[in-house]
Amino acid sequence: MLKDKKITKSLFRILTGVVVGGAIGSILGLTLAPKKGSETRQYLREKSLEMFLEGKAYLKEGQKIGFFKKWLIRLLTRKKK
Repeated sequence: MLKDKKITKSLFRILTGVVVGGAIGSILGLTLAPKKGSETRQYLREKSLEMFLEGKAYLKEGQKIGFFKKWLIRLLTRKKK
């Protein structure tokens, strides 16, 4: 019984640390960001698409990919109407 309380207390402390750390990190990230949010989102969107297309090209070079991966590639690279 005593061991269960110690485990519960330890888990609570870890969870509290994660939540508080996340909150502090979010606040610092928002206040110290070098660019506006819209610029940062655009940059992340472009870089993620670039990395995705590089991965797609690598897979097309001879790697076998499953049905789900093919579906995901088609979904993410389709052109918007």
